[in-house]
Amino acid sequence: MASLKDKIIVLTGASRGIGAAAARELATDGAHLVLCARSADACAETKAAVEALGATAEAHGFEVADFDAAKAFIDGVLADHGHIDVLINNAGTGLMGSVADVKPDAYLDVLKINVMGPYNMISAALPAMTERDQGIIVNITSARAFIPDRFYAAYCSSKAALLSMTQCLHYDLEDSAVKIFALSPGFTQTDMVNDIYANPVFRAAALTPDQGQPPERPAKVLAWLVREAPADLAGVHNQVQFNDLTRRAGIEIV
Repeated sequence: MASLKDKIIVLTGASRGIGAAAARELATDGAHLVLCARSADACAETKAAVEALGATAEAHGFEVADFDAAKAFIDGVLADHGHIDVLINNAGTGLMGSVADVKPDAYLDVLKINVMGPYNMISAALPAMTERDQGIIVNITSARAFIPDRFYAAYCSSKAALLSMTQCLHYDLEDSAVKIFALSPGFTQTDMVNDIYANPVFRAAALTPDQGQPPERPAKVLAWLVREAPADLAGVHNQVQFNDLTRRAGIEIV
């Protein structure tokens, strides 16, 4: 898929951070962006930015952790557009705290959004992709999927589960032209990082926000991955700060 012009791309977590940056990057290729967040209003700024770049977009609000809501949304997209070319599961949440201190419901909420959210979206969208024998799925995981640290148990375990699910689905799809990728940004300047660093209890365990890469960098790698869909990277763990991957994507390493 060298060109993304007029391709139907569903992007969750599109209101800010990597999601918003990815929407702007994909818009430069002329894709039609179906933007998702917890509320449609939250995507208004991203939608305006996409349209200012000459692409088309629509904004939707629902909870990805709610299977019925995700299924209804995907069914609506298929009814409106006939197919989905690309599904990017970027919506996620973080939670800092030791295993002993985090409440069970809070831990479960992280798993619902970071693991069940992508599962719900894939479960709803995949039948149409496999029937058409065409489509790309990208799950945004994290370097924390394989680099655990103190106070990160809920987040790390959720991203590790998402990575494993991605790899398993790759094997499930070995007889299909549908491709699935896991993309794991390293430390990135996002609102979630700023929220974590604002808590003095966890500052000792976290890098400072200004040490992170700007969200535009993983967004560029994501757009390259969607555009080129290299078969040798399907189903494997791709951490965007790896210099060889950024060089392959033609992105300057700073």
